[in-house]
Amino acid sequence: PPHQSPTAGPAPSVATRQVPTYCYNCVSGPDLLSVKVEDGVAVEIGPNFKGQGLYPGNGKPCVKAYGLIQKTYHPGRILTPMKRTNPNKGKDQDPGFVPISWEEALETVAARLNDIRARGVLDEAGLPRVALTLGHGGTPANYMGTFPAFIAAWGPIDFSFGSGQGVKCVHSEHLYGEYWHRAFTVSADTPNCNYNVSFGANVEVTCGVCAVSLHAQARVRGIKRVQIEPHLSVTAAASAEWIPIKPKTDPAFMFAMIHVMLHEVDRERLDIPFLRDMSSSPYLVGPQGFFLRDAGSLKPLVLYTRSGTAQPHDAAGIEPALEGQFELQGVVEVGADEQRWDYPSVVGETSFSKLVAHMRQYSPEWAQALCDVPAAKIREVAQEFVSQACVGQTMEVDGKLLPYRPVAVTLGKTVNNGWGAYECCWARTLLAVLV
Repeated sequence: PPHQSPTAGPAPSVATRQVPTYCYNCVSGPDLLSVKVEDGVAVEIGPNFKGQGLYPGNGKPCVKAYGLIQKTYHPGRILTPMKRTNPNKGKDQDPGFVPISWEEALETVAARLNDIRARGVLDEAGLPRVALTLGHGGTPANYMGTFPAFIAAWGPIDFSFGSGQGVKCVHSEHLYGEYWHRAFTVSADTPNCNYNVSFGANVEVTCGVCAVSLHAQARVRGIKRVQIEPHLSVTAAASAEWIPIKPKTDPAFMFAMIHVMLHEVDRERLDIPFLRDMSSSPYLVGPQGFFLRDAGSLKPLVLYTRSGTAQPHDAAGIEPALEGQFELQGVVEVGADEQRWDYPSVVGETSFSKLVAHMRQYSPEWAQALCDVPAAKIREVAQEFVSQACVGQTMEVDGKLLPYRPVAVTLGKTVNNGWGAYECCWARTLLAVLV
């Protein structure tokens, strides 16, 4: 101590050691770090440079890890189970939480579970009586010890209450991504990407040192990230270009990009083979807005260009028409609730043609009035996106020949939530599909 008397005895020795560990504070980890421990108390967070060269972070944790000491020793940290004492709900109600022992908590939960077990794990409607939310959809099983085994042994459980997506996270990209392409989220493949249109994805802050390092290396290589968001975030400042936009109008910008790609770009610059052979674009749509189907197999129909006849979408050796209206005989249309319309003769239009017609109204001039971004800038971004997509090129990955499409459209948390979130996820997905 600076004011220690010269005559005082030597300061007591302190046992100090460095403990290597990981930061799992968010899903961007695990970041390597080292904790300085004095007499059993963590006093300092630092890097662990033994990770140099092992991963993009090179042993450096992000700044959030440096708050873990405060988190661990905060005087207000909850250390016991808490029980609500006020049954009344509402914003003006104090829930009256009080600490209880682990014994009381376990007995309370066990009593309720035993009661449910006695009545049956399913209710009268055949639905599970027990719901489970973990607070985070990506929580690794090894965080939970034997709890997953207990849940598996219990039987039917309702997980729809929200486990990090849906109710809790309201991150629409999680929900629609699971429905459409079995992906929890969409990230740019930064080491291979050349052009990234980012709608508020603040990755320089939220994705830790790995994201910062990978983007820095990509900038040297020549990647262009266009950050579109209302404020100049850290990510916008570190991007090649920042485009200010009126809050919550991102779908208008993306719809206008799609308009440019469908109405102002030569059709052959899009990935026609993918649209024709790997998507539902050639499926024929009937008067009610549903797919026209084979009367026997009920498979969706496409038009076989060589014969001019309608064929099931999975018929061997066909090259379906991507655009156009065609007259068909003896087909059916099936609705969402199994309604059925039988047609001796009917005109069907391809899904792609309907898309083209639908997106005609969403011009860059239309979007400019909504999102305050000049129409010329929207056109520029759309044209750059198509030009950088390298449509027709391929690359080899782990011995497999795959399409080479070094472009990305990424969405931030705000555009993923609330009003317009569905339109953002739909438009982002369609932009990728078109190339």
